[in-house]
Amino acid sequence: MENKSDPRWPLYYSDTIHVANLDSGIGILTLWTKKERVIEKISEKDYSFIGQLYSKEYGLQILVRNLLANPYLRDLVVVGIDLNGSSEGLVRLFEEGINEENIIIGTEIKLDEKIKKEHIDELRRRVKLHDLRTILDFKEVDKYLQSLPKKEKNGEIIIIPLPDVNPPRRFPTDFSGFKVRGKDFYNAYNALISYMLRFGTYDPEIKKLETLNITFFVSKLSKKDQEYLKSRKSKDVKIQGTHVTNNGKKFSTYFFDELDTWDELKDFFKLVLTEENVCVMVARAYIQETDLEDAVEMMDNLEETLKWDQDPNGNIVLRVEEGKIKVMHLGTKGEVLDEFSGNTAKEIYRKIASENRISLFYHALDIGAELQKAEIALKEGRKYVQDRNI
Repeated sequence: MENKSDPRWPLYYSDTIHVANLDSGIGILTLWTKKERVIEKISEKDYSFIGQLYSKEYGLQILVRNLLANPYLRDLVVVGIDLNGSSEGLVRLFEEGINEENIIIGTEIKLDEKIKKEHIDELRRRVKLHDLRTILDFKEVDKYLQSLPKKEKNGEIIIIPLPDVNPPRRFPTDFSGFKVRGKDFYNAYNALISYMLRFGTYDPEIKKLETLNITFFVSKLSKKDQEYLKSRKSKDVKIQGTHVTNNGKKFSTYFFDELDTWDELKDFFKLVLTEENVCVMVARAYIQETDLEDAVEMMDNLEETLKWDQDPNGNIVLRVEEGKIKVMHLGTKGEVLDEFSGNTAKEIYRKIASENRISLFYHALDIGAELQKAEIALKEGRKYVQDRNI
């Protein structure tokens, strides 16, 4: 069989797909099982590609696009372990197709609008699905592949653009609590509203956006904070809290069963203008529906870039010396807390993560990128300087 399919195939996410013999009309999906476990047991001449299927929605959408872009693919073999139901949607797709709402019949999985019903009908006509999930010895899969009849091209290349991605306002969360901190009220408050809009749950009955278990900490109110808060008309806010002293420095902690973060939190901070290190703990924080539009507009039109506070767990300093990636963990006052080294970025970031040496997301992302740069510099014998290009 002469294969004249697009040599650039697969069109999408090619770096995650192992391509073997493009003259074969057989593809293999290993679901959540590492594809390398199957690759080592099967002859490459017997299949076109091996890939995994983690996502039962987006993963299926990419699979459909890649299959339709190669009209020589006539058989799709499914093996491996499924951890999130992706195989159910796959099997149903080939058995039942999709309805007028682009939902795979028998499931709640919806394909994106760029995939049409005629695309799925054509895919089901071209490709036969072989469900071998019960086979645990992948050598048996190779025998099965060899038994499949050879088939010729049966259609034309169909290219469907990637689906549009529209991030939602609200993202998934485990509702275990949120911690927001800042050197001043402005930065901490904007971070809080951002968190609530992204992770809060809207209750249509009470018309409020709610977030549970908020810890809101401000080191010191700046002059800008004081000018802004003093300009507000105060409302009656019941303050219930405790004050504790630690090494002569005052920490004020206040507890609220519920609090309107759009109005009452700002009114509350107006009452504690002279205090430092103010911690507000709220069991149920909310924004009224009538204030949501203003909150969204505030997030979309921030005139100033929010400042990144120093990680309270300290700072990580990296260097490459003596054939190692060396790490110095500094405290918030610049004192050396610890020093250690490793050969790879993975070795070091596992140690950092397991010992909770970083507490802020942006700090973790920054150090992760720096560790990768350091490893590249180490392997290639190049000079590494933190926060500079290698």
